[in-house]
Amino acid sequence: MKKTFLKRFLTLGLIAALVVSSAAACSKSDKNTSDNNGSSGTTDAPADKPDTWIADRTITIQAYVDDIGNSLPKDLNNTEVMKEITKRTGIKLNIQYTPGDSDSSVMAAQLASGTVPDVIVSYLNDSTRPEFPILLKAAREGMFADVSGYLKDTKVYSRYLEDDYLPNDTKKNITFRDEFDGAAYILQFSIDSEDRSLQYNPEDAYVGGLYIQKSIVDALGIDPYKVNTQEQFYDLLVKIKNGGFKDDNGNAVYPLGPKYWGGSSDTLEYITPGYNWGVSDGYNITDDGTIKHEIDTDYVYEKINYVRKLLAEGLMNPEFFTMDSTRAEEVSKSHNSAIMADVHNYQEIIYGSDDWTPLGPLNDFTGNNSKVVHGKSGYGAFAISADAKNPEEILKFFDYLSTPEGQMLSEYGVEGVSYNMVDGKPVLTDEALAKLNEGDKDYLVNKIGAGFGGAGFAFFDYVLTNLDRLNNFGESRPGAGSSTTFARSVEIAKDYPRTLKLVPGLDATAYLSADSLADVKAQMSLLNYKDMLVQAIYANSDEEVKKIVESFREQLKQAGNDTFIEYIGKLYKDDKESIDFYTK
Repeated sequence: MKKTFLKRFLTLGLIAALVVSSAAACSKSDKNTSDNNGSSGTTDAPADKPDTWIADRTITIQAYVDDIGNSLPKDLNNTEVMKEITKRTGIKLNIQYTPGDSDSSVMAAQLASGTVPDVIVSYLNDSTRPEFPILLKAAREGMFADVSGYLKDTKVYSRYLEDDYLPNDTKKNITFRDEFDGAAYILQFSIDSEDRSLQYNPEDAYVGGLYIQKSIVDALGIDPYKVNTQEQFYDLLVKIKNGGFKDDNGNAVYPLGPKYWGGSSDTLEYITPGYNWGVSDGYNITDDGTIKHEIDTDYVYEKINYVRKLLAEGLMNPEFFTMDSTRAEEVSKSHNSAIMADVHNYQEIIYGSDDWTPLGPLNDFTGNNSKVVHGKSGYGAFAISADAKNPEEILKFFDYLSTPEGQMLSEYGVEGVSYNMVDGKPVLTDEALAKLNEGDKDYLVNKIGAGFGGAGFAFFDYVLTNLDRLNNFGESRPGAGSSTTFARSVEIAKDYPRTLKLVPGLDATAYLSADSLADVKAQMSLLNYKDMLVQAIYANSDEEVKKIVESFREQLKQAGNDTFIEYIGKLYKDDKESIDFYTK
């Protein structure tokens, strides 16, 4: 595997010079920094420095997250937030973002060329992400600083040393890998202060999946929350077809339409959960302990035949899997779909009126419709360059941002400017709340420069950890407690609560990143199970369906599926929480 990575990175290195040099002209960054090259060592602090003082320096950060790059302030260090942060810590920031085909490809090219500023910030919710092999390669080659010795002296990141604080994947696979012998090169963001993954909170719950027109619910006299089985769902679609319902243009509705964002095989998660046996990215384990891919079970045919039946009987839009996003949004807004296969309560089409209401959710193959959660998780990561001056100061800066004081600044801005304290909790000013509801990016990003729960400068929302927003701020995001914009989103979450089921672990395919499975991963990357399902669903005959399925089975076997199953079988035997299998 190391030889494979080396060969890949040498190739990327040839490209990198072109990428990096050409990107310099279009790379976004803060234009007003006080230090040469955007970075400096420590200088003497003012005599009246606060307890939060770190150093008089500028930290250069390369972000590989498009949300950050697309929300960079015009003059970062002159926003209200950065002026206050500099006053309290001495730190200024030079944040750079280089657009490209993908953030991960830009990161790969820049790291291959040896280009590492003080800090890099990347998307990384777990070790299955394509960014992780790139980061791991760089860590193995000594490009990142080992911060393990500094963690114990921090206020927040010292918690990463606690036995049960980090998610299992974060601890074992990302930050404290056995191969690093205690060294820590990559730290994840967005770790909750406590594991609340089984606590349903309507204040910030995303209720996704099936939504049905409220007028059709009323006309049929049904309780949409009690449509839970595949049979009940089919019967409802038949009733809608026979009901003679029309869209806004007088056309007959399709009982089942595509997801709001366009045709996709992902919606099988919501319309055929009763046949989704391969709960771990296609894999699961039988009652007798045998690991299989769903293709090697009868569930593959049950799923395909169910959807073929819906298409054959005109119960779903024939472009369900192929419709582009523009048309999908159009057929949804014109009520041409009686049921949208996937949308959520924080889309304007849902919270903007009472036209739609959640349907189901349908039961999975175990007869349960609880939403599966996997416990604590992370979202994003950072690594400090091995060449950065005084890396402990950089860690202290990120640590400060995640203290209660730093989180308040990062999320809400400056007291008296964009929020005031009321009964010990921050409340947005009338002006800030209005700007937030209006989506005034100039105010949120360029004047204040706070994260505002992702609505403002995304960097300050992205790089926080040890999160406990409800207890710390009294609301799940800035303005949630006083804004009327998302009132119906919360109402839906309260009226249609989701039960939660804990299944620890990562999807089985996460472990294809193992060095010994490099060849298997290369072959499997050429296969797409969901694409095969769609192909079979649109097949001209049952005989053609069988040929498509059997062909995929053979391709998966030839790709090394048996070797992969043997590998994850050993992992699962040693640690039942390593892979998110579950059975009846």
